[in-house]
Amino acid sequence: MAVDELQAVIQRCQILEEADFKGEDFNLFQVAGQKCLEDGYAAQLLEVIQNEKNKVIIRNMGWNLISPLVRCIFMYEQEDDKQEHCLKILDQLAQLCNPKELFLGLLEQIEQTSGEQVCQTVMLLLQPLQTVLLKLQNKKAYSVGLSLAMIMNQLTPLPVPYTKQQIQEDKLGLCQCCNAVVDFAKPFVNEVVKNMEKLSECIDMELKEELLKFCMKSLKYPLLTAQLEQLEGIEEHPFRHFAVQIIDILWDIRELVPLVFLHRKGKSPRWENQEFADVERESSAESLACLSYLIFVQRFGIDCFPMVF
Repeated sequence: MAVDELQAVIQRCQILEEADFKGEDFNLFQVAGQKCLEDGYAAQLLEVIQNEKNKVIIRNMGWNLISPLVRCIFMYEQEDDKQEHCLKILDQLAQLCNPKELFLGLLEQIEQTSGEQVCQTVMLLLQPLQTVLLKLQNKKAYSVGLSLAMIMNQLTPLPVPYTKQQIQEDKLGLCQCCNAVVDFAKPFVNEVVKNMEKLSECIDMELKEELLKFCMKSLKYPLLTAQLEQLEGIEEHPFRHFAVQIIDILWDIRELVPLVFLHRKGKSPRWENQEFADVERESSAESLACLSYLIFVQRFGIDCFPMVF
C-alpha cells in the first residue's frame, strides 16, 4: 500500500541527520509520495507533511512532489476532496520547503507545461512561487526576473483573444492569467517603491530593471495585438484592465515619463551577433509604440501627466 511505503521512508529518514540524507532517500520519498497522490491518498500525505516530526524531511525533499502534485490537481474534479487536499499540500510545501529548491521546482514545472494547460499551470503556481520569492535572501531580483521572463515566454505562443466572444469565453485562460501575473508582481513593485521613498543610495536597481523588462514584454505581448476598445456587454475589459495595471507599474517605479518622452529602453544586452541586436531594438520599438498608443489614443494613465499634454 502506498501509505505504508511512505511511512517506511519517513521512519527511515526520521532517525537520520539532515546532512546524512542521500540520493536514495530523495528518490524513495518521491516515489512513495507520488504513489499516494495517484492512488487517492492525498489526505494521508497531507497528514505526513503537516506532522511537526517530519519538518526537516519535508524541507529537504518536499519540492520533489511538485510535478506529480500538479498532475493530480488537474486530474481530480474541482468538487473532489482529493483536489482540495492536493491544493493544501501545495500550500504547505510553499511554507515548509527549502525556498531555493522549491523555486527551481516550480519554475521547471512552468517551463515544462504546454498547450491548453499553460495558463492553468501558471495560475496554479503563481501564489506558491510568490511566497517562495518573498523568502529568498540571495539573488532575489534575478529570481523575480527569471520567473516573470519564464511566465511570459510560456504565454507568448498563445493566441490573443480579439473578438467580444473570444474575450468572454477566454478559452485558454489568457485574459485571467495576464491579470494574475500583475498581481503576482505587485509585492515586488511595492518593494521598489518603498526603497525609492527612502531616498536611499542602495535602491535595488536590479529589481527595478527586471520589472521594467516585464512591462516592456507585456506591452509587446499581449497588448500590442489586443483589442482594447470598450466592448458593449463586457463590464471590465480584461486587456484594458491589464494595460492600466502595466502603466501603473511603470508610473510607480518612475519609468513612465522617461519611456514616453525620453525613450528610455532599459539596459539592453551587448549582443555580439548584430542580428540579435536588431531583434532587441525592434522589440523595444514595438513596446514603446504600444505604450504611446495606450496613453495618447486610449488615454490610459493620461492623468499622470501635466494638463499641457
